[in-house]
Amino acid sequence: MMFRTLLVEDSQSIRQVVKFYLQSEFPSMSVAEAEDGVEALKEVDASPPNLIFMDYILPGENGLELTRKIKASHPDILIILLTSYDLQEVRKAMTQGKPDYLFNKSAIATGEIGVLVKSILSEKGFRANGSGKAPGKITPWILKRKIWWKPVPEVSSYEVYVSRDRTLLEPDRFSWETTPGIISKLVTGKTELIVPDEWPEFPREPGTYYIGITSKDDLGNQSDPFLLSGAFKFFAPPAPSRGGIERL
Repeated sequence: MMFRTLLVEDSQSIRQVVKFYLQSEFPSMSVAEAEDGVEALKEVDASPPNLIFMDYILPGENGLELTRKIKASHPDILIILLTSYDLQEVRKAMTQGKPDYLFNKSAIATGEIGVLVKSILSEKGFRANGSGKAPGKITPWILKRKIWWKPVPEVSSYEVYVSRDRTLLEPDRFSWETTPGIISKLVTGKTELIVPDEWPEFPREPGTYYIGITSKDDLGNQSDPFLLSGAFKFFAPPAPSRGGIERL
């Protein structure tokens, strides 16, 4: 069984670019195409893909509306929303669609999309070329991850926040440590944090998490958060292969 991807994009030239890129990076991946929502839903019903690249602007239903429909019947399909618009503007409209990832189309040229797809393949147990699932035990996707940030002059410490909901970290809703629905970690003397080693409370469920980093001065004044986002998943280490109980 090979990894199946569906491109939903009304521009044939853009579909060709994305398909060429995916087939170059993942030669055994199956890549289907749809130019609008009607074709996309037919493809999903006929052979549900593992991953969908969804254009934000489509004839008829837009990408967010189509994402909502597909997620309602196929919640396990991962959907990457691609747009040429400002990402901040699109995020404001994402409350209904809820795609798994949001990228500007330029991320294809920079290689960001390729890194993400490699992580998805590994997490789903597929080989790196997109072919059938690898035999035997699946290698853990992420054991540890480092969150880092640029130091701020005259700052004594930083507070790192995590949430599944990006809107909780936006300035008009963010209330620092008292914000419901987020957890935080004080970091002093450095500008990085290794999870889960240094933050065992970090959520273990797979998915995209939003990280907010604030700077604090000696008086406790705290900045608005600098926002990051990334996919996280942690696996327990393997159990020992041998053991026993002996009389002493």
